[in-house]
Amino acid sequence: MNSNINKLNIILLTTTIICCLLSLILVPLGSSIGRKTFYLSGYISFIGLLITAIKSKSSITKKNILVAISIFIFGLVNIVWILMFQPEHDYSPIYPIFMHIGKILIISSILYLYLSSANVKMNIAIFITLINIVINSYAFYEHFVLGIYRSELGTARATIAAYIISIIGSLALSTILASKNKYKFHIATISFLFSFSAIILTQTRAAIIAFPILILLTVLINKEISRIAIMKFLSVFLLLLLGLGFIFKSTLEIRYNDIKNDILLYQDSNSNSSLGARFAMFIVGIQTGSENVLGQSAETRTAEIKKIINNDKSLSGAEMYADVHLHNEVIDNFSLKGIFGVISLLALYLALIYRSFSTKLNTPMLIITLSTIIYGLSDVLFFSKEFTITLFLCLLMSLFFDSNTNRENMK
Repeated sequence: MNSNINKLNIILLTTTIICCLLSLILVPLGSSIGRKTFYLSGYISFIGLLITAIKSKSSITKKNILVAISIFIFGLVNIVWILMFQPEHDYSPIYPIFMHIGKILIISSILYLYLSSANVKMNIAIFITLINIVINSYAFYEHFVLGIYRSELGTARATIAAYIISIIGSLALSTILASKNKYKFHIATISFLFSFSAIILTQTRAAIIAFPILILLTVLINKEISRIAIMKFLSVFLLLLLGLGFIFKSTLEIRYNDIKNDILLYQDSNSNSSLGARFAMFIVGIQTGSENVLGQSAETRTAEIKKIINNDKSLSGAEMYADVHLHNEVIDNFSLKGIFGVISLLALYLALIYRSFSTKLNTPMLIITLSTIIYGLSDVLFFSKEFTITLFLCLLMSLFFDSNTNRENMK
């Protein structure tokens, strides 16, 4: 009987991981099959989790329960907010989006608890590397073949595409550095070059600035890399940045000039620019959230923002985004879901950071979490189904870095 249960659990575990890997390559490209595969992996993992709970409760640790609960609660807050505030008729499209996000988060919590409690023995290094190559190649294809000015993958938003490329690129680089391949630094350098070039093609300023810093941090905190190797990597790293700066000089100059112009406009009390609108959205989000600390409907928020703008025209740049989101994860949660939205979001961040440092440092989990926090300062990431699914799939894959056994299996 036990042997049959073990065989079933192995089948469920293997199927779940395969579904996750397929979803990770298809979801960023906008494939509905990728999303369906993700949901399928969640349903399979639920069955596997029940078997695990009955057969070996000790494998479900407190630190992993903490992370799973934080993901689950954040998803639940989204759904409860919708049930409380969505009007019966003529409601904002925001509600169905957050309903999807809530469901994705709850499924992610089940997937996380299942895979974190399993003794995973599968070589995923080659799969992660191939996924990274495919995603980056598609960004190049969009820009140079299809003529899309800002590559957006299958997300319809260049910014989200950049964030997806960033976290997948971070995971791939960590995978490469964890290997025993004698050419791993050469491969890691090429991987960084490829991912960063793809990010530049999205022209997303936050990712262009943050990604090299995050990759540098990935190398510096890796205790298995010698100081000499780090110095060599830093030398090549700086030369690559200079080279990419020269190759993409015109693109980078355009985005730099945009930043300068946005700041000058904002100093003249004109927030009708990309950067100025973000400053304005921060201010109106704080104000309307402070008046509705227990949450409010999307319609009420829009009306409140318009009132604020009528009293202060310097904040007019926020008006065009008032019925969508406020381009800051914390502020958007505060302005809609109140204090519960902020607490559940911050609890998720803290749980993931704590999990990254528990027992042995999990570098990819930490870097992916930091990426999400940083990018969340200038955009609302948990408004995109593609990003949310990709994020948690990358976090799930980072679980392979937890043990020496799994590390050996990634070679």
